[in-house]
Amino acid sequence: MAAAKGFAGITHRAVTEQAGLPLATIGYFYDSIADLGREALLVFAGQDIAHLNALAQILTDQRRTPEEITTAFAAAAAPRWPETAALLEAYLTAARYPEFRDTLAEALTAARNVTAVAITATGAPQAQDVAEAFVALAHGFALHNLAVPDLADADGQRRAMRTMLIGHLVECGRIDDALRLRGW
Repeated sequence: MAAAKGFAGITHRAVTEQAGLPLATIGYFYDSIADLGREALLVFAGQDIAHLNALAQILTDQRRTPEEITTAFAAAAAPRWPETAALLEAYLTAARYPEFRDTLAEALTAARNVTAVAITATGAPQAQDVAEAFVALAHGFALHNLAVPDLADADGQRRAMRTMLIGHLVECGRIDDALRLRGW
């Protein structure tokens, strides 16, 4: 519902109609629509974090190359309807309503931590330093793809992530690793 209509579209009536429940049901479990919205964000964020944790575990267990990891990460970061739209709507809601910021901060922190695990799996040091940029890049691509589907292709996202990883390796003094990833 948040993906299609935004958090402003979450009303007692809309939720109970979609769920096929009596109107008073939501009020029994939640004190306010804000509480219901926060719970929905937590459920979504939990699912997204579980998805990213599974990816990080696979990448760590199978010891993939940096190229394979950036490809897998780009694929995992591809927008999914309605989940990605709901997440981006949650960003806007948190910008407008401070009471949502703590919940969204937890989701972003978890996404950055999982991203750091994936970057570490490439052998890159100081992954936490660059994880924020990787998450922002992935979310930026997702926003573009939701707004104008197929404008930015998955290969372009993979190349952007690979370029960012090469830059990070260079900054960390791992020039040989950066050149290998670049193919030189």
